[in-house]
Amino acid sequence: MDDLTGTATERMTQLRRAGNGKDAAWLERQLVSALQGWQDTEDALTKLRETREDF
Repeated sequence: MDDLTGTATERMTQLRRAGNGKDAAWLERQLVSALQGWQDTEDALTKLRETREDF
């Protein structure tokens, strides 16, 4: 099965549309990948916030 593509949010939308016909291991892999994408984005935003100076 092909892996999902796009941003984490786009992959979550694709997962919702995938339905119950998909293999559980594939669904788990795709969910973990999307969640990791969100976490990576959050980590990047946290780094940016920490480097900005407050005036």
